[in-house]
Amino acid sequence: MKSLIAPLFIASLTAFPVQADDLDQAAKDVCGCLAQPYAELEKALQAVKTDKGNDLSSLMNSKDELTKMMEATQTCMEDLRKQYPEIEADKALQKQVMDKTRQYCPNPLETLDLKAPAG
Repeated sequence: MKSLIAPLFIASLTAFPVQADDLDQAAKDVCGCLAQPYAELEKALQAVKTDKGNDLSSLMNSKDELTKMMEATQTCMEDLRKQYPEIEADKALQKQVMDKTRQYCPNPLETLDLKAPAG
């Protein structure tokens, strides 16, 4: 799952156009696109920390659902590119949007802690 979400997140942010006057809204819009994949990633990371993480069959059974979710996320990001076309050539604005996006909705993989809970 990490291999699907991380590249999508990075590619979406690095090629993501936004209006210069509304970086906050653009970052929030990106977070909206990433909400479902991030929630699913959080669930998967929690499962890895428990005995459920040893059951890879449940992850494989949800492959079709995961594919549909990733396609919807990609479509969402494409729609945002159309909504915010001005930043495409401006790396500085892209970086600002990426930074704001990380503040509003941190990537679960960036805060990954696989230590099992005490108990």
